[in-house]
Amino acid sequence: MGLCKPADFDESQSIKNSIYGVLPYIAPEVLRGQNYTKAADIYSFGIIMYEVISGLPPYHDISHDKDLAIKICHGLRPRFNIKVPKLIVHLIKRCLDANPLNRPNAEEIRRILDKWVNQPESDLENQIKEAEEFNYNFSTGLIPSNCRIPPTNLGLSYKTHSEAIYTSRLLSFNNLPEPINSDDYYKQHDNIISEEFSESLQIDVPQLNISD
Repeated sequence: MGLCKPADFDESQSIKNSIYGVLPYIAPEVLRGQNYTKAADIYSFGIIMYEVISGLPPYHDISHDKDLAIKICHGLRPRFNIKVPKLIVHLIKRCLDANPLNRPNAEEIRRILDKWVNQPESDLENQIKEAEEFNYNFSTGLIPSNCRIPPTNLGLSYKTHSEAIYTSRLLSFNNLPEPINSDDYYKQHDNIISEEFSESLQIDVPQLNISD
């Protein structure tokens, strides 16, 4: 997830602190040149969770350069433009923790997801209803509160920055800061929801195709 190399990659010609991958999906410690671990995969999984729920590629509206790598090490993480159930948000936050030791492992994530799927009348189900009602009211009534439609089906369109690159490439960053968690992300905004919608986002109402 986020990391790959060309088939003919020559390890002897590798550059210090260089990796192949897609910047937004790579764990901050790997960006700094540390070894790739299972915990780094969990970070990538957290980014993918964000993308699936939001319907947006991570950091689609900014340049994928060293400045972004620095911000990620300083605690920058993608934010939702919709309200998301807290249980899901908390799992994503744990996956995106700057400290690899604080991230859940794959077995713990499997148990959590299994509980969500198989437990009737769960807290998650109640939180989903809450989030749907909030998003329904916030979007001026375009989406009925009893219709669970994932964001990817909302006719969401967006503009991608010309330097937002989602193909694997050589990344070489020197002197990146020690990864930390952002207080703003982990403490002040429990729902990690943006205060304002990005100007690059649009909802195409005719494409909603919502039936009664």
